[in-house]
Formats: sequence, structure tokens, C-alpha cells
Amino acid sequence: MKTIAILVLTVCATFTVQAKVNDFNSLIEENSKAQKELHTDLKQNLNDTQAAVKAVKQDYIVEAADTINSPTKKSFTAYKKAKTDYRAADKMEQKRLAQEIESAN
Repeated sequence: MKTIAILVLTVCATFTVQAKVNDFNSLIEENSKAQKELHTDLKQNLNDTQAAVKAVKQDYIVEAADTINSPTKKSFTAYKKAKTDYRAADKMEQKRLAQEIESAN
């Protein structure tokens, strides 16, 4: 009697595990399909965006006599000593300290 009960439990456990595996496989397949759809949508959006950017792109013509000004960092044009030895003026330091004390109160 015990062996029959153990056999029945073993068979039920096997079927339960098989059902869970089949369910898990279907979840993986659904996930793969959704991932492929997202990938194709992303590629399409990327292609659309690239096409829009190419359409907006302008050609710039610069004559030989003109100059082009571009923003430059202040530290790029400063000497090395000015970069390393920079120190705020005493008045500015005292003002900053007073503001910190005032904001703490």
C-alpha cells in the first residue's frame, strides 16, 4: 500500500514538474517574441530619426576672409601658474563665509 502511494505521488510530481516546464517554456517564447518586436520598433525609430536629422542638416560655407568664433574654456587660455595658484580675494572669501553662516542660521 505504501509503495502504491509513493508511486502515485511520484507520478503526480512528475506531471506537475512537466506542466511547470511547459509553462516556463511558453513564457520564454513570449518574451523572445516581445523582445524581437521591440528590437524591430527600435530600429525603425532609429532609422526615422536618422533620416530626419539628415534632412535638417545644413551646409556651412565660410569665406577665406571670415573667422569662426567658438566657445572656449577659460582654463584653456590661462597659464599653468594661473590655474594652479588661483585663490579668491579676501573680500570674496569673507563674503562667502558670511553667507554660509547666515544661511546656517
